[in-house]
Amino acid sequence: MKNSDVVIGWVKDGIAHFKDRHTGNSYVAPMVDKKQDWTLVSGSENSTHTILTFTRKLDTCDKEDLKIGEGTARIIYSWHDKDPVSESELMHHTHRGSRSLLLLAAAPKRSQHPKDTSTFDILNPKVSVPSHKTTYWCQAMKLPPLKKKMHIIKYEAVVQPGHEGLVHHILVYGCRSRNIDDKFHGWGGVCGNPNMPRDIRICFNVYLSWAIGAEAIEMPDHVGIPVGTEDSPTWVVMETHYDNPQGKSDFVDNSGIRVHVTSSLRQYDAGIVQVGAAVTRDQIIPPYMPEFLSTGNCLGQCTKEVIGQKSGIKVFGSMLHGHLLARGIRTRLIRDNVEIARLGEDDHYDFNFQAIRLLKKEITVLPGDTLITECVYNSTGRTKITYGGLSTRQEMCMNFIAYYPRVDLTQCGSQLQYKIPPKYSSLSTQAWGYFLQLKGAHGFRKAFEQIAHNSPVKSSCQGLRRNYPSHAKTFPVPKIAKSLVKDKKACLDNGNLVG
Repeated sequence: MKNSDVVIGWVKDGIAHFKDRHTGNSYVAPMVDKKQDWTLVSGSENSTHTILTFTRKLDTCDKEDLKIGEGTARIIYSWHDKDPVSESELMHHTHRGSRSLLLLAAAPKRSQHPKDTSTFDILNPKVSVPSHKTTYWCQAMKLPPLKKKMHIIKYEAVVQPGHEGLVHHILVYGCRSRNIDDKFHGWGGVCGNPNMPRDIRICFNVYLSWAIGAEAIEMPDHVGIPVGTEDSPTWVVMETHYDNPQGKSDFVDNSGIRVHVTSSLRQYDAGIVQVGAAVTRDQIIPPYMPEFLSTGNCLGQCTKEVIGQKSGIKVFGSMLHGHLLARGIRTRLIRDNVEIARLGEDDHYDFNFQAIRLLKKEITVLPGDTLITECVYNSTGRTKITYGGLSTRQEMCMNFIAYYPRVDLTQCGSQLQYKIPPKYSSLSTQAWGYFLQLKGAHGFRKAFEQIAHNSPVKSSCQGLRRNYPSHAKTFPVPKIAKSLVKDKKACLDNGNLVG
């Protein structure tokens, strides 16, 4: 529990004992804080439970405490069957565990569903999961026929019992074509393999998204995802990411997504758009870097082409997505070169805890706005370059943004077009690889990071059945003249104001 903020308490003979503690940069018994910031509200116990209730300010301005923020919090808990002898003689706890939580997440309003709400499942049909450590399995299917427009108001993962650690995330893509041969209903195979039918291969417009750690995704009361309309998909491909680090060959999986629909239409049609970096080997993360920044840009040229209404679209949720090296992800909303908001942010990103997170306040995106998704990676445990890609050992940098009213935009991102300065122009590809992976070449890696930040980008701007004029065109990297400054709480430190 290095660098942790800790509370330890127990109840003995009806008296509650409680202390605010911390650990330093080593594995030691938690030390008592000089300043006790946690306040004990109550303490009780019975034959089965010990219950302690306590409170604290989110930011105590105490260097021995950790600030409680809106991103992921890693909670470690432990207990012993016996009470300590004294405050200074703590026993090593025999029961322990941990969990990632959003302590300050916006609570969804769970209203009662209309009486006509029904469900249908999109499931994998007894898939024999390959023994590879990472598999992306694609399952094609035709959606149930609907006689009229309906709204998806909720969806949730149906993970086969015992496969909770195997099924990492599920994306349901809408297909551009409405005329796919019925013989492909039920087609399944490894995504991108040569035998994948062409009409199925180009199904890459995100329709629904779920990842490990997420609970059921409930739409706000005024929005629903449309289905059964001319511009909604009739065919989908469900992509399941199987994470199988032991390479087991005996998994047979039936997991998928359960969809809740109603004909009691809500005020707005909702959509999901994938923003961020294109998933290619042009995303390069050198080894040995405690912090390396990658970006993906949904350019203003694209949003200007797609968002027709002057009032824009309103973002109500986001699902940040990276892989094992990702430590922090955020999407910045830029208008006229000024950052005005964040469409999702987590400074403590956890690969094993991903969910669509409702924003506390809806944020408007106008035509011409730019969305910059930034990912901070820690590659100190790697000795080779990490590339962008589908594998868990490769990386991604994206955000699935939920918004309304729906426009025909499913992917908005960018791919780096490296512009090498004259100083490095004589280096071959092999030389670049050598120096980026040379342990002592930290300065070279920082120089490469700056090259990536200043290089032009190729735009991705795609709808369900069309590419927009800015798609596949190269533009200068967006510039930010003024960044958003987070509210800083002023703290007194020995009588001096700091913040």
